[in-house]
Amino acid sequence: MPTIQEQLLASILRGDQQVANREHLGAMVPIQLFQAMRLVGMGSAIQDMVGDGADALVYRSGQSLGEILGKAVLPQADNDLGKYVGLIRAVCLQLSIGQVVVEKVALQDDLIRLRVDECVSCAGIEAADHPICHFEAGMVGGIVRTFTKTSVRAIETRCNATGDGTCGIDVHILNRQ
Repeated sequence: MPTIQEQLLASILRGDQQVANREHLGAMVPIQLFQAMRLVGMGSAIQDMVGDGADALVYRSGQSLGEILGKAVLPQADNDLGKYVGLIRAVCLQLSIGQVVVEKVALQDDLIRLRVDECVSCAGIEAADHPICHFEAGMVGGIVRTFTKTSVRAIETRCNATGDGTCGIDVHILNRQ
């Protein structure tokens, strides 16, 4: 039986617009509400509870979602990285997560560099003193991990919220055979 997360993702990917018990308000919410829930609920509240491990916890949550997204499109990719990335880009657009752009694929260096334009978590946010998209970095890491079937480390190198104009994520592939 699919997990709740898998059921939710399948519903989104099918384009379901009806949500039980939300007949009048529908399935969509304003991006600012999402950002408040994401940055307060998954940011400062977790920071208050677990301290220095908060960013890692948020990263791991994103990684879990990335693995679910990756598994959803992997069968259609025919073990082709270019096709897989194209499918992921389409899903990220469909879900309004952001516009994923591949900047560099250097498998000989175990590096994939992506950027996320119009990032759902930080678009419109200004003057943050540090990158805030740990969830998205984890999600990208989980997506790459699903395809490569190896450990990865994804690092946010740029963040729209710090004035960079986009979010940049470097994915380092670890322990590749």
